[in-house]
Amino acid sequence: MVSSVVMAVVLAVAALVLSIITAVRDTSTPIALPVPHPEEEQLFVEGADKSLCEVIAPLMREQSDRTRNFQNTGDPASPERLSAIPNYKSETLRWAERIQPLLNEHAQPPRYLTRTLQRYIDGMLLYSENMYPERGPDSFDNATYESAIVDYGGPLGTCYKVGIRW
Repeated sequence: MVSSVVMAVVLAVAALVLSIITAVRDTSTPIALPVPHPEEEQLFVEGADKSLCEVIAPLMREQSDRTRNFQNTGDPASPERLSAIPNYKSETLRWAERIQPLLNEHAQPPRYLTRTLQRYIDGMLLYSENMYPERGPDSFDNATYESAIVDYGGPLGTCYKVGIRW
């Protein structure tokens, strides 16, 4: 009887050792998980570009006209320009709130037009939000505006290529 108990204990220990070795071997082999790949960026997608251009054209024209009218109020430090800042800021914010959802709806596939349009929207918000009538012009105003206008060239050029003009 003692030999049966000893034999059972030896078999149990052997089974335990084998299960530990098997468990260690199983965890040392990594399980290959699928790696998500972001959608590849593209330059131009004519149908998607044209669709986005059609819906943004009136808003792009509106913002161009608004900015031109604002800048034509006078020199940056003039009382006329300073008094026009609050209205320009609020109208630009309302414009951004209207154009952003249109961009979001037409953002797929990601491409040159969507990237440059987003930068233009953000640039115009930065330009308008960083002006204060009580402070006057700041040394970064021109650089911020010029950067936004460079980004404006992306939508302008792409939309012209697909026959949409503003």
